[in-house]
Amino acid sequence: MLAKHCWLNASLGLGSLLLLAACDQKNFETLPPIPVEQLEVLGVQTPIKSVHFRDRDGEGLLVLSRVDGQATDAESEQEVDKVVLKATLYGRNASADAFKPRWQIEQETTCPGLDLDVDFFSDVSDVSDLNKDGVAELTVASHAFCGGGIDPHDISIELREGQQVYSITGQSLITPAGEEPIGGERQDSASLKNAAQVLRDHLDAVWQQVYKRPWSEATPPQDDGPDETPD
Repeated sequence: MLAKHCWLNASLGLGSLLLLAACDQKNFETLPPIPVEQLEVLGVQTPIKSVHFRDRDGEGLLVLSRVDGQATDAESEQEVDKVVLKATLYGRNASADAFKPRWQIEQETTCPGLDLDVDFFSDVSDVSDLNKDGVAELTVASHAFCGGGIDPHDISIELREGQQVYSITGQSLITPAGEEPIGGERQDSASLKNAAQVLRDHLDAVWQQVYKRPWSEATPPQDDGPDETPD
């Protein structure tokens, strides 16, 4: 019976070296991007970001997309603005197979005639293998706001690894000049409190990167003054 362990016997020469190299290969890797036209075949209307990767579960494709439209408010029966954010994980076992959805996160926000600001934090929404177990972790972070003044945005950060789901929800921190800060609260899911330290550290780092965004309208960038035209 062939041994399942990877070990090196000098008498086997090059064959053993190749076997050892194969055992040392990482199970997670990022792959070249999927062309936009192939995303459209999957039914993605407005792709914002996609990450193509391979892990122990096969080939994966995380797609972030957004759809803007209108909806009818159930109480007022008035038309309101609507934004739907979707984060979808597609997978396939072989490159010749078609991608099929494995799961989807959908966030719908409606807003009746006020400022509507909904989007992904695409710079921190990504795929990784932090604990080096060969199973990808997918981080999806977004914010939503409907209002008419300086108020916090609702923030949602979710990390999925296989069947495990960890999350942080809360509000952005607004610091109006000369006033007390507004918002900044966060709530960790029960699953996150019991997660591996590397995953807790990762989600906390993501929160630290985004919870002070968008910047308060009360503290706009400083104006350098009017441009001077040389004589």
